[in-house]
Amino acid sequence: MSLKLIYYGQNDGTTVPDVTLTGDPGVDQGVLTTAGYLGGIIVALKTSATAGRGVVIVPCDTDTMIPYATLLNGPGEFSGAIGPSGSKKAPVVRALWQGLVDAQAYDASATFTVGAYVYCGHTTTHANVGKYTSAARAGNSGGTAPIAVGICTHIPTAAEPYLGVASLL
Repeated sequence: MSLKLIYYGQNDGTTVPDVTLTGDPGVDQGVLTTAGYLGGIIVALKTSATAGRGVVIVPCDTDTMIPYATLLNGPGEFSGAIGPSGSKKAPVVRALWQGLVDAQAYDASATFTVGAYVYCGHTTTHANVGKYTSAARAGNSGGTAPIAVGICTHIPTAAEPYLGVASLL
């Protein structure tokens, strides 16, 4: 599932990941997975250190970055995956979408509460870069107090293992 949209918000298909993609799904899937480009992950904008790549998206570490959008698709071999056709694009969604994210995109150790804010994870105290998390485990959003990126609409359970999010991005 990764990210299942209930209310679509605004999709942006112009963003690219900060990795080298070949256009071969068998190769690109491993590269993208290792780099953390999984569906539902919160991403940030940055200028790539690789010459010629320009502005890219990266999994958001809120200790040094500002959340920008949520990655719609992850790596794979199907038409909805990142870059299988050689486009090398990584579509994101912004503008107040509502949806469900699976375990690859939320902090399983966080305590979520319906109606409470959700935040973006970071690396300083745990390895949850770009994942939805609770206030207690949030990063500092570019050196400031944590910035809420959404509101929890569903708490993951064994029977329904997804996090509901009403996005504020």
